[in-house]
Amino acid sequence: MSENKTHLSNEFEDTSGAPTVHADFVKPKIAVGEVLILENERIEPSEEEKKKKYGVTPDMLAALPDVAVDAHKKQFIEEQGARLGDARNRTIDTFKGHIEDADNALIEVRDIAKDMLTTLKMLAMDNSSHSNMISAIEEGASAEVALDSAFEETIASFLAMNNPYFKKTVEDIVQVRATMQHHLHPDKKLATLDNLKPNTILVAREIPLHALSSFKDHDTGEKLVSGIITNGGSLESHAAILIGSMGIPYARVSDDDDLRLKNDDVVVMDGKNERLILHPSKAIAQKYEGDADVQQLQSERLLKKSGSKKSVKTMDGEKVNIHANFAISDETDALKEVNPVGIGLYRTEITALMRYNQPQETFEVKAEDWKRIIKHNMSEGSSKDGGYIGTTIRTIDLAGDKSDLDKEKRADKQDEQTLKQLTALALLQKDLEEEGHKNKFKVMIPMISSNEEMQEWQSKMNEATQAAETKEIILGCMVEVPALLTELDSLKTGFMSVGSNDLIHSLLGVDRYDEESIKKYEPTNPAVLKALEHVANVGAEKDIDVSICGDMASHPKYTAVLIGAGFRNMSAGIDSVPAVKEMVSRIDVQEAENLCEALLNEDTRVGREYVLQDFNEHLGLSAEGELDMNWKPSEDTWEPAPE
Repeated sequence: MSENKTHLSNEFEDTSGAPTVHADFVKPKIAVGEVLILENERIEPSEEEKKKKYGVTPDMLAALPDVAVDAHKKQFIEEQGARLGDARNRTIDTFKGHIEDADNALIEVRDIAKDMLTTLKMLAMDNSSHSNMISAIEEGASAEVALDSAFEETIASFLAMNNPYFKKTVEDIVQVRATMQHHLHPDKKLATLDNLKPNTILVAREIPLHALSSFKDHDTGEKLVSGIITNGGSLESHAAILIGSMGIPYARVSDDDDLRLKNDDVVVMDGKNERLILHPSKAIAQKYEGDADVQQLQSERLLKKSGSKKSVKTMDGEKVNIHANFAISDETDALKEVNPVGIGLYRTEITALMRYNQPQETFEVKAEDWKRIIKHNMSEGSSKDGGYIGTTIRTIDLAGDKSDLDKEKRADKQDEQTLKQLTALALLQKDLEEEGHKNKFKVMIPMISSNEEMQEWQSKMNEATQAAETKEIILGCMVEVPALLTELDSLKTGFMSVGSNDLIHSLLGVDRYDEESIKKYEPTNPAVLKALEHVANVGAEKDIDVSICGDMASHPKYTAVLIGAGFRNMSAGIDSVPAVKEMVSRIDVQEAENLCEALLNEDTRVGREYVLQDFNEHLGLSAEGELDMNWKPSEDTWEPAPE
């Protein structure tokens, strides 16, 4: 633990009460921090403000003597013009500061950050738009009305063209308007991801995937976001899972409870009891800060064990390879600390989302950009100087909540970018071979539904390697579409990786992105267990590697289930790797197989949850997900308790 850690409980006064609200959590984590509500929305003037002339109603203006009217108008125009000018200058300075910081941006966006920010600065500096606002003020509009009206006219003119190429321009204009409006209103807090500070509890409707790169200080590596609270979205969304893998508590509350959260409020996120504690007393805050410290201490003990060795074996000596999921370059330090066998799932779509916020018809990442970014991260993620970490790269996946395109356009965009990635990866392989590094990465295609589709992509990969004059890359496929399960025996593939999240939801007929999906999500359902065993058995028969990634592989609760089903390769969230490694070291393979059999023999979900909890407690894993670090193996072999 850091000796100079500052606790928030030392910085606020006692309060008499501690109201609580229910919250659904991704994991039973604890955090104490200060609320920051993402606030960069349009501040629209009221209808009353719009009707005023020179700051007063027309009747009030008409009642003034002529000499007083002229003096009033002059003073109003000078005051409002000065306010508008100050807001404009502050906005320009805001974007200038961002441009200076762009040199430290992540590799995924460094090359485009300055261009984007320069565009925003130029929009703020636009003299024509500013002249129109001044003219409106001279005709009696307040600075608020003049600014908002001028931007509304500009936005309307772009939208009227109905051209998708202008959509990003409109988004830029909207951002500049909101920034300038907040500078015009010093009483309004301009709260964006740039305002993060240590111990922030971030509150937003939903967290966009591209925002994840802002959750820590890129200069110091210090984590800025202690917790996330939303009032929308699924707890099975990609953002929720990725944030959970970063070790950050993630909770969802109702709309009514969300309204009770205010900027700078101190809040306790109590994942164990699925609640938020608002305005806690000093004693309550100190108690939960202590609990969070205990969780942190356990994490540090697990991290130390994980970092000491790459490989891990079960109690009876079977090797299990624990890989890590990876998304963005500022995870490379954490990746090296947990010391996985390699990257088991490189989520390439996050790069696209960071560069373009949301993939639209116009977005494009060039092949040379894909090669440059992936190569950089493989190098930075390696524990050896001049080396590259072994990596399984998933080509871009725009399914679910990762794109707002319609189904047809999404498929076209995914195919287009996948082809660019295959070109990039062929060139990357050639680069690495020339540097003396062979077989450093594998490539897998997501959402494969048939053997025919798999072979079509293999043909395209062959074309790319031939053009690059490098050796053949045999593609692997992700098993996440139930239809593929019936074709596994005849499937031609280099390896298979189960995408547990999509496969489980599809098998159970659950909409992954529904807010209530977590209540129906059941990894131990017999349909899921049989599918997992089938994939593992086919892999063994074909003598090809089989792995599993996703939330199931990241949760120690299910580690024994996966080993019992036949998996010896798992890819977990970086934050989960140490705990999963520890869990593997406590498992006897025969007992894990008995666990799977017992689960299949249970008729109810309640019964299966009881069996799994009993097994995990036998290995020192509590129902709340905490590992007993003083656990010792029992002389008794685990058997399911009699009904």
